[in-house]
Amino acid sequence: MLLQGKVALISGAGRGIGKAIALAFAAEGADLVLCARTVSQVQAVGDEVRRCGRRCLAGVADVSSAEDVERLVAEALREFGRIDVLVNNAGISRDKPFMETSRAAWNETLGVNLWGVVFFLQAVLPGMLARGSGCIINIASGAGQRGLPGNAAYSAAKAAVIALSQALADEVGTQGVRVNVISPGPIKTEMLAASPLQGFLLKGNVRMLPPEDVAGAALFLASDLSGGMSGQALTIRNSNRW
Repeated sequence: MLLQGKVALISGAGRGIGKAIALAFAAEGADLVLCARTVSQVQAVGDEVRRCGRRCLAGVADVSSAEDVERLVAEALREFGRIDVLVNNAGISRDKPFMETSRAAWNETLGVNLWGVVFFLQAVLPGMLARGSGCIINIASGAGQRGLPGNAAYSAAKAAVIALSQALADEVGTQGVRVNVISPGPIKTEMLAASPLQGFLLKGNVRMLPPEDVAGAALFLASDLSGGMSGQALTIRNSNRW
């Protein structure tokens, strides 16, 4: 098993990409710490993980709250003693043209998509550095590589996640911690299904991919198969253009 004996923390694990990553990691031997905003969803995923024979701590957390993140990480460390893999997956999208995007929507979008990543890094990274090992996977977006018209706030947040990941990878690479990014294109999730931008994203020969395709990339980055990789961004899409 690729992750036997590892402990992984995954945010936004109640559905979609986060759920797929959780189940893929469990199938490969990892014990898990999961969080989401909806208690019923994250508990249901936790039950599936336990049926795989793995230990799981599943809880509710608002990733835009440093206090919530610190509480969850403290619970995880009490339960498992360490976190070997961190997957920053939690995200929201408020699809609005720039001139219709309120400051409150900007704050909410940046709070979850960017500050949530920062808060988890600040809480988890010290333990990884102390042990001299760890793997961080930040889920960005194709919108962070090429801005998505109709969603400037989301695009800006995800671009920041990519740049943050690259900067951090170079800072901690000599200390045994790897940092990589996954930038999904259109993925078959509830978030995309509700987006008014779906038609734009799926024009031409672009098609939606299943969340399991992103989970496979995350499994690769979390395992020793990618042992030489850090500061890299994997794009998961079946086209090189919008």
